[in-house]
Amino acid sequence: MACVTNHEALEKKPAGRGGSGSGGTFASAGAPSNRGGSGGEAASSGGHADDEPPGESVLTIVNGVVDAPRIALCLAKVDADGNVTPLGSPLTDAPLEYGQSVVLREVDGVNFDTDGLEPIAIAGELELIRGLDCVAAIDRAHAEEARSAGNPSGEGGAGGDSGGLSAASDAGSGGSAGEGGSGAGDSAGSAGAAAGPPAVRSALRARGLPAIGAATLNAGRSLVFVANGCMGGATYTGPAATQYCGADYSAREPTVSAILVSLSRQVSDDHVALQAVHASLANGQVELHSRPPFPSKATGIGITSVVFGQVAPRPASISNTVTDLGSARKYLVTVESDGNVLFDVAWSSTLAQGGLSELKSGQGYALIFNGPRADLPAVPNLWNAPTLTAIAVDPE
Repeated sequence: MACVTNHEALEKKPAGRGGSGSGGTFASAGAPSNRGGSGGEAASSGGHADDEPPGESVLTIVNGVVDAPRIALCLAKVDADGNVTPLGSPLTDAPLEYGQSVVLREVDGVNFDTDGLEPIAIAGELELIRGLDCVAAIDRAHAEEARSAGNPSGEGGAGGDSGGLSAASDAGSGGSAGEGGSGAGDSAGSAGAAAGPPAVRSALRARGLPAIGAATLNAGRSLVFVANGCMGGATYTGPAATQYCGADYSAREPTVSAILVSLSRQVSDDHVALQAVHASLANGQVELHSRPPFPSKATGIGITSVVFGQVAPRPASISNTVTDLGSARKYLVTVESDGNVLFDVAWSSTLAQGGLSELKSGQGYALIFNGPRADLPAVPNLWNAPTLTAIAVDPE
């Protein structure tokens, strides 16, 4: 995979229902866990050395953008000089729903030895970009956002525009955030104006995510890139905004970013190999469990404890069987803190979110936790709810 050339060979269909990176900001997966910080600065979170033998190079991208029910996902090449060039058309024919994932093995026109790869998220009334390639779609999104800010010439940008591209353009399971319209509740003043007409929600928004550094995607690893945080923009505000979007969020200061982690490929023929990835900007350390539903009083299985930006355990746990985890027996996956259940979802929904029908012995999986504070519900037309997506470490 040093240089792959067949863009049409991408797995362009979503894998199931499932930061504001300025272009050219890189995340590296040399260590098991890395994250894009607020504003798109990619920072290593440390962790154990990735000393497992290399295998197939594969990248799974998970949509965890909290303030969009769905996105169109584009890719751009970032060359050695920092030039950002959007490529082709959006990766999936249908928009990528919140919590959904897509798998990539090949990207036309990108030399993974020397080029970086930047994902670009477009949200809003996506029918407006139907049939457009990524260059035209991004331009249309920026024009719409500039127009909503009262600047019909397209110069400058609306609130939240600081998370755009750097060179090519200046610029769930529990419920989903709506798009479109001229506003949502608690929107007054979200554009930051002291006076004048009320803020108007842009029909489209585009944000660049942290770029994946050169020589990362051909290292023989199974990588997962999880988009998180909020894209911001006029009317995307409210009293609990930071509990949904992360600290320091505002409509003009988006937190949309991403984490990039390398998954363990350790497996056992008689067990399920399992890890968890914490990608939620609004949550601290949490514990994941597999528990039987009420009225059972069985304690269930503890999966792992994980902090933001981390994949754990490393290597993957191979201590539980399919029967232990109860994935075929209506067990729930719970997100907990200090013994309190904050969020739970049926295994069947978690698997379906990632396009899976069941757990299988001898195979590896990762549970991707994302979204707002884990005990919060979705807010219609504004924020998505917490989400858990199960993905295969080696997708078919």
